[in-house]
Amino acid sequence: MKHFWILLKGLAMGAADVVPGVSGGTVAYITGIYQRLLDAIHAVGPEALKAFKADGIKGLWRAVDGPFLLALGSGIALSILSLSKLVLWGLEHYEPVVWGFFFGLIVGSIPLILRDVPKKSMVKTFPLLLIGVAIGAVLSFLSPTQASLTLPYIFFSGALAICAMILPGISGSFILVLLGAYEGILEGLHARDWALIVTFMAGAGIGLLSFARLLRWLFARFPTAMVLTMAGFIIGSLVKIWPFQSEYTSTASPLWTVLAMVLGWVLVFGLNRWAKTLNAS
Repeated sequence: MKHFWILLKGLAMGAADVVPGVSGGTVAYITGIYQRLLDAIHAVGPEALKAFKADGIKGLWRAVDGPFLLALGSGIALSILSLSKLVLWGLEHYEPVVWGFFFGLIVGSIPLILRDVPKKSMVKTFPLLLIGVAIGAVLSFLSPTQASLTLPYIFFSGALAICAMILPGISGSFILVLLGAYEGILEGLHARDWALIVTFMAGAGIGLLSFARLLRWLFARFPTAMVLTMAGFIIGSLVKIWPFQSEYTSTASPLWTVLAMVLGWVLVFGLNRWAKTLNAS
C-alpha cells in the first residue's frame, strides 16, 4: 500500500513537471519524500557499484532504494505521457487561459517555498532573493520564443530541465519555456519522436546524476540561501508567462484567464493541504 501512495505522489510530480508551474521537486518536498529522493539518486554511483559487487542485483536494488524509485518513476512517466497532449491542445486553442493557469500555479507555490525559512536568516540573506529576481527577469527578457531543436540543444535542454525539476521551487518545464523548447519537446513526446525522446532522456540522466550530488551538498550547507535564490528566480521569471500579452491571439474572454489563474492558485493550496493531511496520518 505504501508503494501505491508513492505512485500517486509520482503522478502528482509528473503533472507538475509537464506544466511550467509547481516543480516536481516542490511536490516531492511538500509530500515528504524529497530527502529520500535525493538520497536514492545520490546512491546511484560508487555506492551502488559496491553493493552490486557484494550482493549482486539484490544488493544493487536495495542500495538505490529500487522499489521507491520504480513506483515514483512509474507515476511520473504515466502522468507526463497522458498530459502532454492535453497541454498542447490548450496552448493551441486557449493560450492565454493556459498561461493564466500556469501563472496561478507559480504564484501559489512561492509561499510554500518560503514557509520554512527562519525570519532571522531571511533578513541576513534577503539580497539573494533580489539577485534571484534579477536573474529570472533577465532570462525572461532574453530568452527566445522558439528555439531550433537540434539534438545537441535537446540534450542541453534535458540536462538543464531535470536539474530544475528536482529543485523544490523551479519548474523544469518552466526552464524549457525560457529556453524556447517547451512546445517542441511536448510535440516530440506526443508524436513519439524517439530520436528527440532518447536524446532528451540522455541529457536528463546525465544532468540528474551530476546535479543531484551538488544539490544535496548545497542544501546541506546553505539551505536558506538556496531557497531564497530559487524563490527570487521564480518571481523574476513570472514576466515570461504573464497571460495578458498582446501577442496572444486567442478570442477567449479575459474572465476565463482570470478564473484559470485563481484555479491554479487553489490547486496549489489544495495540494499543500493534502500533503499536510498525509504527513499527519
